[in-house]
Amino acid sequence: MIFKLQCIKTFLGLCFGIIMCFGISGCNTSDSTPDTSNISGDIRLQNNIDNTANTTLSNNKEHNSWGDLHLSPSESAYIYMNGESNTIQSHRVRAASMIKVYILSYLFEKIDKGEISLQDVYVLKPSDKVGGSGVLYGYESGSVLSIDTIARLMITESDNTATNILIDKLGLENINSYIATQGYKDTQLNRKMMDLNAIDKGIENYTSAQDLGNWFLKLAAGKMASDLSNKQMIDYLLGQTDTECISAALPNRIIAHKTGELAGVYHDGGIIYNTNRNDYYILILLSDGYDSRAGTIESFRSTAKQVDKKTNWK
Repeated sequence: MIFKLQCIKTFLGLCFGIIMCFGISGCNTSDSTPDTSNISGDIRLQNNIDNTANTTLSNNKEHNSWGDLHLSPSESAYIYMNGESNTIQSHRVRAASMIKVYILSYLFEKIDKGEISLQDVYVLKPSDKVGGSGVLYGYESGSVLSIDTIARLMITESDNTATNILIDKLGLENINSYIATQGYKDTQLNRKMMDLNAIDKGIENYTSAQDLGNWFLKLAAGKMASDLSNKQMIDYLLGQTDTECISAALPNRIIAHKTGELAGVYHDGGIIYNTNRNDYYILILLSDGYDSRAGTIESFRSTAKQVDKKTNWK
């Protein structure tokens, strides 16, 4: 009898939903004019369990444990926890320095193939140096740097000079080919860091919460590259020196992450480990077109705390 009542209740609910549907019409600054052409005010949740299949879910607390997260239209998020991946309002945004993680993984693909070594050296040229974030701009020309040092600085200090050196070494088109091959549909590297001429023409690099979430999940699961390369990339990300947002919100967590910032853009996201590093979740928080930098950071800190409470960690 209970089972029959439940079936009838479910059937009536579905009928009501169909009627409603047809009854409603139209069911650290890194490297700077927000691109909001792909921003939607609607909240859409996508389930991405295996990095290939995406199922759109209703933003309903009964169906989704993240229905209580409230993001502004310019914001998007990705959360992986307890074997389930969800994106909230994922749309293409200016990548800022988040683009650097894709350069990193392509570098390590080349390292795993034996085409590049972390011990290879590079001599810093005056023409390499660009401003924005990083420390290499202050190094003397002629400084001898290992690829390990350059890659590490690209992540830990978000060094723009280091990033441009690696773009030149790897090839911009090769990096984009790798990005496409890996299935990062919203991501594209269109210019080098601090390329003011390109910026003036509106040329930007792009990514999304979905793509970044998939990237960090692949890395956390040990499927990005060889075991040694995966470990090295996580080590770089653990050394991130920008700790203003998620790290400040979760001081008791071990966080391997990357940040990105431009005028009107603030991003932070990565792998959040428990104290013993025997469990983790992924959190990506992106904002392109915010009204207030301080307000966005405070909002993201609050969201990070809210997400973290869903774990059963102490």
